[in-house]
Amino acid sequence: MSFLTPLYLVGAIGLAIPIILHLLHDRPKNKQAFGSLMFLDKTKPPVDRKRRPTHLLLLLLRCLALLLLAFVFARPFVTREDPLAANKRDRQWITVLLDQSASMQRGELWVKAKGKVSTILGQLDTEDHFTLYAFDNKANLLVDIESWQGAVSEAEVTQELERLDEPSFGGSNLGQALVLAGEAIQEYETKPEEQPLVKRDIIVISDLQKGSKLGDVQGYEWPTGIKVTLDQIGEDDQGNCGIEQVAARTLWAATESVPSFRISNSPNATSDKFEFVGQVSPDQLLVQNVHVPPGRSRVIEMPAEWSNQSISQLSVRGDAADFDNTFYFAQEKQQDVSIVYIGEDKPDDAEGSLFYLRSAFQKTSSLNFNVQFMSGKSAEVLPEADLYVVGDVVEGALSELLDKAIRDGGTVLAVVNSSKQVGNIQQWLDAPDLVIDDVKSKDYGLLQSLKLDHPILSVFRDSRYSDFTNLHFWNYRELQNLPEEDIDVLARFDTGPPAWLLAPRGQGRLIVMTSSWRPFDSQLALSTKFIPLLYSVLQPVLETKTQSRQFFVGDQIEISRFNNGKVAGGVSIIPPDQGATAISAGDVFLPDKPGLYTAKGTDWSEIFAVNIIPSESRTEPISMDQFQKLGLPMSDFVSSTEEITATAEREKTEAQRYEYWQWALAIMLLFVIIETVLAAKGSRLAEPVTTS
Repeated sequence: MSFLTPLYLVGAIGLAIPIILHLLHDRPKNKQAFGSLMFLDKTKPPVDRKRRPTHLLLLLLRCLALLLLAFVFARPFVTREDPLAANKRDRQWITVLLDQSASMQRGELWVKAKGKVSTILGQLDTEDHFTLYAFDNKANLLVDIESWQGAVSEAEVTQELERLDEPSFGGSNLGQALVLAGEAIQEYETKPEEQPLVKRDIIVISDLQKGSKLGDVQGYEWPTGIKVTLDQIGEDDQGNCGIEQVAARTLWAATESVPSFRISNSPNATSDKFEFVGQVSPDQLLVQNVHVPPGRSRVIEMPAEWSNQSISQLSVRGDAADFDNTFYFAQEKQQDVSIVYIGEDKPDDAEGSLFYLRSAFQKTSSLNFNVQFMSGKSAEVLPEADLYVVGDVVEGALSELLDKAIRDGGTVLAVVNSSKQVGNIQQWLDAPDLVIDDVKSKDYGLLQSLKLDHPILSVFRDSRYSDFTNLHFWNYRELQNLPEEDIDVLARFDTGPPAWLLAPRGQGRLIVMTSSWRPFDSQLALSTKFIPLLYSVLQPVLETKTQSRQFFVGDQIEISRFNNGKVAGGVSIIPPDQGATAISAGDVFLPDKPGLYTAKGTDWSEIFAVNIIPSESRTEPISMDQFQKLGLPMSDFVSSTEEITATAEREKTEAQRYEYWQWALAIMLLFVIIETVLAAKGSRLAEPVTTS
């Protein structure tokens, strides 16, 4: 037998009250006067030290009543196993989401997390449903046991946990894991022979770090009956410092871009002094001291004295958690960009279009522009190029080749310098009725109706660069009878005719400018708009050729991005481990750990770097208010696994508990009634008889 409130048993001390009263009850209470005693001296009655209580039955009833009263307040109960009730017990489905992202590498977090999973197994009973997911940037189903079978099922789960010897290097996508678990519960159909599932709990075991993605949860409609419990591990009491690369400058920047890196320090960090280290070799390190206050970040350019060194690895030293302190760096490889100009201009003619075209595309550390030129009357084979610029009439077979190049995926920029080019434009636009008129402005023409949201002009969308009023055009051409479909006018002159237009043709693009950038026609070549505009025309090509060689763990890396897209034949990936075996790659490669990888083809190879996603460095915990705003069905904001297990045991005990305080109360009331009757009867017998 047990008691819910055993402290009330102290009330049994009250048994002393009726005992004391009964001991004092023996003294005489009524006096009777006798005349014959008036001549005797008065004496005190002798003290009887062996006084005994009177009315023993009443004393017993009163003591029992007080004892039962204390017994009732103490709430006595006994727990009994009911075999019939056990067979009819409500089934539960417990889904555990175990965080195995990179931030779980800190300290003993991973060991504690797996220990909490083992603790949860103790609250499962026969035929319960148990599911275990391990998640980082994606959720992986480890175990799904529809009918729990005690030790056998527990051994299966333990075996899966032992295989997870350490966390991964991936990011944390908690939102995706929660939605996946919710949908699995919603889609599950109970079999006819199974007991219905009454409880459906999702338990998250994670450090709940702020860099975890929760976007999938927003707006998700949770199935009825699901409860989510968050079991946070770790306090992040020492903070964390992380490193990431900052995006490079625009490709047409006047100066060469220098690799820059952002070092961020968490708000609760215990240190603000770090070392920025560049590794040339295991024995040669370059060190620079960095001061980053808690809760702040600082962008650091790679020092000039490091630029001539072959640095493959950067790191931050002085941080309490070192899982994210290393950044692998792949040096940029210069890419070739081929441009063919077709016209009659001379390369050194400052009044021609070719002169300014060659000046605009200068060689950089990442891009090697090769500007070729040929006559529009040439009978030579059209060379392959990333961009064709047409500045004059193109005759014969060359025009046919250009048309084919456009439809096969090429980009042609046609600059209309005279109405003689009407035949070429008619052919390339499929507009046989097209007419070109030469227009000479009395003063000058201006651009209007620019589509700054179009990719070609989006570089000018910022209000600082969107002013074209200083760009004057003296001579331009008016295109009449343009097709109504598949023509996108990017800008018009203030008199109405199209100035720049884009026409998709097959897999390629034809861009038409109705005024050239020659100083005779306009100020375009001498303006600040010229170089960004040409780079925007080339943007799809440049994005392919200047794609970063920096990736994150879990990224889907398309093999076609290597070797300028020329990856015909087999491609293998060599992992960063020394002596690692090459992996045959298909169309996509998914790296699972940070380091420097090598993509190797038949006659080429390229090095690329893989790092931990920067969001994993944000180790401070997510505010619980954020989970509440996202609509998670939680009864409590945060619970520990021990609290969850204790609650389950308490519910199980309450279901099997039998209380007896009601019977004790009834017996006590019976004793009080009997005592009242006996006491009333005794008081009448004790009344004195008076005689006259």
